[in-house]
Amino acid sequence: MTDELRIQTASVLSEVLKVPVLPDDNPTREQLANWDSLNHMELILRLEEHFQVRFNGKEVAEIQSLDDLIHIIGVKL
Repeated sequence: MTDELRIQTASVLSEVLKVPVLPDDNPTREQLANWDSLNHMELILRLEEHFQVRFNGKEVAEIQSLDDLIHIIGVKL
């Protein structure tokens, strides 16, 4: 599931931010100018819907990279 989780998460990130994101990449909020607060919330909502999970406020605030997203989602699945 880890490879599939990474592929799916990267795909959602790419769709929301409208930038290419490869599964092997680990883009951060700092690196991507359009990963702003509004897109961050859109990303969270899309991932919650896609994976049928819920993020708490602390998790949302701590997410800074693709790897962070994959780790948190992986724990919830």
